[in-house]
Amino acid sequence: MAKENIHRAMGSLAYAIAVADGNIQADEKETIRNLAKKEFQLSDSDSEWINNMFMELESKGINVTEAYDYAMDTLEANRYDYDFDDSVKARCISFMKKIADAFGENNYQEQSIIERFTEEVARF
Repeated sequence: MAKENIHRAMGSLAYAIAVADGNIQADEKETIRNLAKKEFQLSDSDSEWINNMFMELESKGINVTEAYDYAMDTLEANRYDYDFDDSVKARCISFMKKIADAFGENNYQEQSIIERFTEEVARF
């Protein structure tokens, strides 16, 4: 899987988690970008893949389910093009948890997204 596809999928999942608890604020976007850079050791140009995906989904008013489904479809379609091994999966899960934790107490929908992702990505 090309790294850009992982970044796009993570941008979509970040969006799903962020929108799960309501409107997305500018400071939340910056926090997500910083978390992505740190978790995936991204350069500024690499983090743009996540940022652009996030902005695209927001501008289209994509809901949580659509964002999640897009991410999973992207990962599924590209899983043989990049070594999506256990360490990459763990970083993706960690990234999602950090996003949920960054904005206060996790709500049910955020936790459900993380649990569903953890179960589904195990089959890759």
